[in-house]
Amino acid sequence: MRANHHRRNQGRETQTMATEIERKFRLPQDGRITGLGKVASLGDAHEWQLRATYFDTPGLTLARKGITLRRRTGGHDEGWHLKLPGEGHAREELGAQILPDSSPLQVPDALRCHVQALVGDAPLVPIAQLDTERRETDLVVPDGRAVALLCEDQVTVHRIGAEPQQWREVEVELTADGAPLDLAEISAELVAQGAEAQPATSKLVQALGDLLAATPDGEPSAARVVGAYLAAQVRMIQAREAEVRVDAPDAVHQMRVATRRLRSTLRVFRELLAAERTEPLRAEVRWLGEMLGGPRDAEVLKARLSAALDELPPEAVVGPVRERLTAELDARHAQTHRELVAALDSERYRDLYQMLTALVTEPPFLPAADGPAAEVLAPLMRKTTRRVTRRWAASQEAVGAEQTELAHEARKKAKAARYAWEAVSPAFAHGKDAARAWKQVTETLGVAQDTVVARERLLELADVAHAADEPTFTYGVLYGRQLAHQDDAHDEAGKAIRRAKRASA
Repeated sequence: MRANHHRRNQGRETQTMATEIERKFRLPQDGRITGLGKVASLGDAHEWQLRATYFDTPGLTLARKGITLRRRTGGHDEGWHLKLPGEGHAREELGAQILPDSSPLQVPDALRCHVQALVGDAPLVPIAQLDTERRETDLVVPDGRAVALLCEDQVTVHRIGAEPQQWREVEVELTADGAPLDLAEISAELVAQGAEAQPATSKLVQALGDLLAATPDGEPSAARVVGAYLAAQVRMIQAREAEVRVDAPDAVHQMRVATRRLRSTLRVFRELLAAERTEPLRAEVRWLGEMLGGPRDAEVLKARLSAALDELPPEAVVGPVRERLTAELDARHAQTHRELVAALDSERYRDLYQMLTALVTEPPFLPAADGPAAEVLAPLMRKTTRRVTRRWAASQEAVGAEQTELAHEARKKAKAARYAWEAVSPAFAHGKDAARAWKQVTETLGVAQDTVVARERLLELADVAHAADEPTFTYGVLYGRQLAHQDDAHDEAGKAIRRAKRASA
C-alpha cells in the first residue's frame, strides 16, 4: 500500500512520503501469472520499461542497513525514491521529483539529509543500474475493489566490473483500497500456483549479492587509504552544494576546502594515479575552487579588516572607513556569489560532477597503489616535507617581493603536506600528529598571505575613497599594521616548520 503522508518543498525539490506494503515472489524464468482463481480477477494491465540507478556509499552503508536510494525513469512513479525499513513487509518511502535541468548523478538534498548521519564522510554514488520490463495488473476482488497491484518483472542488473544478472520476480503491492487480509489471500493463491515466496529483500540487495558480506581484511593498500580520503572530499562537495547556493554560513568555505584537499591529494599522489584521468580533473576542480574563492575571500577580508579597524584608537579612524569597507566588500561578495551559482548551474559543473563520481566508482589507481599503504606512501610523504623546507629555505635567502612570493609557495607546499598527512593518517601511527603540525604551519603562513591580500585591497579602497573625496589616512594606518603582522607571521612560521618536520619523521 502506498499512501502519501505529507508533501513539502525544500529549495526546488518536492518531497513526498508514503508507506509501501508488498510481498515478493520468484517465478521460473518462463513463468507467468494467468489468474488467481476465486481470490481475485486480473484487471487492467500496463507495461513499462523502467530504469533505476541505485546510489550508496562505496562501502554500501545504506544497503547494509536495508535502505535503498534510487533514481527511476519510466512508469507512473518516476522520480527519486528513498526506502526505509518498516514493520514486517511495510517500508517507508520518501520521494523527490526529477528536475528537468538536474544531473542524474546528484541526489536531491531533500533525500540526502535523511541519510547524512549514516553515510558520514562517504559520498553517494551510483552502485548499480537495474533495467526492468514490468507488467502491472490490477487485482480486483469480487466486490469490485482493486485491492492490489501485481507487478511481473524481468530484471537485468548492470554493475561496474561484473557480468549482467537476470531474473524474474513478482511483487504484490496493496493499494489504498486493500487490506492485509487481501494481501494474505492473494499471496496464498500465488504460492499454490507454484510461485516461491521471497523475503522482503530489495532488488538492489539481490543484485549486490556477496558484496554485502565482503569486508576488507589485512593491511590496507595505498589505494584504499588514499581513495577513502578522495571520496570524503567528493562527499563534501556533494553535501554542501545546496547550502552554497543559498550562501549558508560556512558552506562556501567547507566546499572550497574540499576542492583544495582534492586537488592537493591528486597532485601529491600522482605517481599512483592514471594521469590521463586525474590531470583533467585537477584542472576542473581548480576552476570550481576559484569560483568558490570569490565570495569566500570577500568574506574573510571583511572580517579581517573589520577586526583591524576595531583595534585602532578612535582618533585614528578618520572618515566613513567602516561604511566603505562594508559596502565595497559586501558588494564584492554578492557579485561573486551570483557568479558561483551560475557556475553550479552550468554544463561545465555537471561534467565535473560526473568526473568526481567516476573518481569514486572507478578509482584511477595504478597497480603500484595496490601495495601496503605504509610501504608505498612513506617515500611520497618524505617528498612532501622536502618540498616545503626547500621553498622555505629559499624564501629566507630572498628579500622584498621575492621573499613574499617564495613564502607563499612554501605555504602552498605546507598545505599539500597537511592534506597528505590527513589522507594517510590511517596507515601511520604518527599521521594525525603530523597533520596537526602542518596545519599550524599553514595557519601561520596563512596569516602572512592574508596580510598581502589585505594590503592590496586597502590600496584599492583608498583609491575609491579618494575619488569620493573621503579621507584616506586610516587606510594607510591599516596598511602599516598589516605589514607588521606579516613580519610576525614569518618569524613564527620558521619554528612551526621545524616542529612539523620532526612530527613527520
